[in-house]
Amino acid sequence: MKNRKKVGFVALLISLVLLFAGCSSDSSGGDSKGKSGDTIRIGVLFPLTGPLALLGNDSYDAVQVVADMVNDEGGINGKKIELVKADAPDATAAANEAKRLIVNEKVPAILGSYSSGISMAATQVAERSNVVYVEANAVSDEITERGFKNIIRVTETASMMGVSAAEFANDVISPKLGIDAKELKVVVMHEESSFGTSAAKAIEKHADEFGFNVLSIDSYNSTTNDLSSTIHKYKELDPDIVFAASYINDAILFVQQSKQLDFKPKAIVGTAAGYALADFAEKLGDDADGIFVAEAPSLPNPELLSEEAKAIQDEFLERWHEIKGTEPTGLTWRAVNAAWVLFHEALQNAESLDSKGIKEALLNIDIPEGGLPNGIGAKFNGPDEDHAGQNNRAKAIIMQWQDGDFKLVWPDEFANTEPIKIPLSN
Repeated sequence: MKNRKKVGFVALLISLVLLFAGCSSDSSGGDSKGKSGDTIRIGVLFPLTGPLALLGNDSYDAVQVVADMVNDEGGINGKKIELVKADAPDATAAANEAKRLIVNEKVPAILGSYSSGISMAATQVAERSNVVYVEANAVSDEITERGFKNIIRVTETASMMGVSAAEFANDVISPKLGIDAKELKVVVMHEESSFGTSAAKAIEKHADEFGFNVLSIDSYNSTTNDLSSTIHKYKELDPDIVFAASYINDAILFVQQSKQLDFKPKAIVGTAAGYALADFAEKLGDDADGIFVAEAPSLPNPELLSEEAKAIQDEFLERWHEIKGTEPTGLTWRAVNAAWVLFHEALQNAESLDSKGIKEALLNIDIPEGGLPNGIGAKFNGPDEDHAGQNNRAKAIIMQWQDGDFKLVWPDEFANTEPIKIPLSN
């Protein structure tokens, strides 16, 4: 009888120990989404396989470097950032992976996503789940036109690129050509997705405001393998400037076929995505020289940067060169900015590490121009404003390919060199 009582007492004691251990475990990991022991888990969603994999992996690697920088400084109040990776090569995968990150991985925030189509799908899921989504790269205006309350976009919009392209033509190209703006003949060509359409609409609007003579606006599918009919049309129209919103393959195709067909505009002003990539210059060689690109800033005039921004830039460059052995592009710096804003600024200052607390911390960020490592600042539109969550201190500037290097040429406070080859045939 005594033995039975002893066994029963021991069993009860073990049960109580397990119960309290379970409660203790829940209080450290279950009360706050994304927090597990000594880590804070953040979803990171990019196209890591498929046709966009090169750029998706570049962006992911940049985010990882920034996470390492923050972790090496002590993390978030002693907790390390852990990236929960998601591969989203297309919109369907983006929606599925965003759901997995939220439902299965229980992350309180997601950072992504390079492509506008991928972003549109992933942010839809995040919005329905009331989980904050920080957009690093995708620029389509439509992303922040939907009135969503959980999107924070750190980078510029496609229409900002279009505005900068038109302003640069008015302020710099027109005077250097010696052609009055109202006599300037221009054409606008764009791939037909939301990205290209947004950029083209902004170019058209501001071209009209400046009084440019817009001869033609032409759309095409970015997968095309022949732009010769458009180029023949432009040869007849004889524009001074071609504005082009393109992805990489169609951007290269346009320049190659223009050379083959002896089409020589006085200036080409493209936009990131295609015209800004290293592959553009590598594939075209000397034929890329002199082409302008409306893009996020990359290595601006150091005098523009705050001391903190210079320190971030220097440390990132050292780590990036060691890991990748390449120069970061504007796309890379977009990812750096987004990761720094989320990891260093928001997580460090959030009252709680759930999605609500992180979103509130993001909306309270106030970084002046020059405060981020590519020269932009950060201040986000409120949930009841137009383009809710858009960084109204994002910037689209003008880069130019010069002897195989990508140089920042406008506006003056960002510029690190002067524009050349105006007209392009010089």
